[in-house]
Amino acid sequence: MWTLAQHLARQPDIQPVCFLEADRPRNGTMDWPTEVEGVKLEISVNRFRAIRHAVGECIDTESKRIKRFSPHLLWQIPFLAMTRPFRSRDPIDSHPDPRLTDRSIDAWISFGVNSSSSRVVATAAIEQTPSFVCIRSNAGLEDGLATDSEYRNECGEPSSARRYALMRSDQVVCQSQWQLNRLRQMFHREGLLARNPIVRKDWQPPFTNPAPKSFRNPFDVLWIGRYDDFHKRPLLMLEAANKLPHVSFKMIVNPFDPDIEKCVRREAPMNVELIDRVPFAQMPMVFAAAKLFVSTGSLEHEGFPNVLLQSAASHTPIVALSDHDSFLSRSGAGVDCNDSVELLAQRITEQLKSDAINWEKVDDYLDQHHSADLIASNFANWIRCSIANEPIVPATTGKNT
Repeated sequence: MWTLAQHLARQPDIQPVCFLEADRPRNGTMDWPTEVEGVKLEISVNRFRAIRHAVGECIDTESKRIKRFSPHLLWQIPFLAMTRPFRSRDPIDSHPDPRLTDRSIDAWISFGVNSSSSRVVATAAIEQTPSFVCIRSNAGLEDGLATDSEYRNECGEPSSARRYALMRSDQVVCQSQWQLNRLRQMFHREGLLARNPIVRKDWQPPFTNPAPKSFRNPFDVLWIGRYDDFHKRPLLMLEAANKLPHVSFKMIVNPFDPDIEKCVRREAPMNVELIDRVPFAQMPMVFAAAKLFVSTGSLEHEGFPNVLLQSAASHTPIVALSDHDSFLSRSGAGVDCNDSVELLAQRITEQLKSDAINWEKVDDYLDQHHSADLIASNFANWIRCSIANEPIVPATTGKNT
């Protein structure tokens, strides 16, 4: 999202505005910025967001039962009950968001097939402005959304709101050819293709920031994700690490599911180092220190993982369980395991011993298919056509091979 906004800001007739939500009115001791690199920021403060999210992770509000007990609930639930009369009501899914109306916006772009996008699409509809929904995950095109069934996904998003966002937006923007085909076959909609963008030079030395302390020396395998068992799946990485005791692994794992986190921390072998967080500005140095990057992301829930682009741009070979959008076979940046967990350890061993990647070919592929300038230029033309109520001629980011 941010890379696209930055590059749209370079278009002479486009002024991007990012609407964001924060849980505090200030960034530490400083006010939130109102503009960054030509992108205006509109920040809505929701002081209770973090607490409500934590409670929602523990309690199923529909069935009114506890999914997972936390001692923090003993003060969080009374606190939310006590403050409810003073809190503004949540925006209603599939209805205009009052925080977004009357903002003099010419076109709306929303990311993800989710409740938030449903409100953006509804806002655009009532204001008679074009809307774009950008698919960020293959799960945004799951079977259930092509039916009338009502359910919630793993993140608690209702299918009705997600279906509204997908079907009522003026344009659907896909990350991959698979998503384009799926959108046409299952939902009878034509989409636009905008592969994930990257600025390749940002991932090559010389670097402007120092490497994090944990990454100042070379190591074997880098893994990046979160604590879950359906999307990034860190337990699959541990399974391979246990088979390769002489290979060093560093896993940057963000919070998500406390139960999975406990399991990973308990089962991590001695050759695995778990790291909670690395600032994005330091990630180029992290990739540069790794001999290999491994992805265990699920085809069902991933869209196209940006970490693959970052690894390829860093000239760090890739081993992935799945070949997302045929990226590895087309670019030559690494190998996949044909969705076989059993092959993962073998592929890691083979890639650590191999030096056969043609990085010039990889660079050419990134420039042709994932150039941030090219993708932003195409997107800008789509926006102009939509505002002028002219037909959009789909532009692909590079050859459709």
